[in-house]
Amino acid sequence: MEEAVVKQGWLFLQLQQTFGKKWKKFWAVLYRESPCSTARLELQEGPERPRKAEGGRRLVRLSDCVHVAEAGGDASCPKETVPFLLETTERRFLLAADGAEAAEWIQRLCELAFPHQREFCGVERP
Repeated sequence: MEEAVVKQGWLFLQLQQTFGKKWKKFWAVLYRESPCSTARLELQEGPERPRKAEGGRRLVRLSDCVHVAEAGGDASCPKETVPFLLETTERRFLLAADGAEAAEWIQRLCELAFPHQREFCGVERP
């Protein structure tokens, strides 16, 4: 049974390292909830679907999400990207998307993480 992909594309994730922070590029796939799986964001090394035994994949269950919003001007984020924060009950993820894509990523994440809240959701409007 094929799962419902809502959005996919490249995202940057800020990783904490011994000597500071580093941005790493991941292929991101956003899945809608289905009868056999939860809504989630998967980050993997590339667009090819990894086999179950392979590592290099990060999973964020959107049911654990408590906050999604644009992060404001982080000077250290990759060029021509917009940073945004995805916060769960366990962890905070600082992500960045191409400037033209960031608002849609935030909107889609909010729709899946907070399905009963249709008002304003995390995107700064001029």
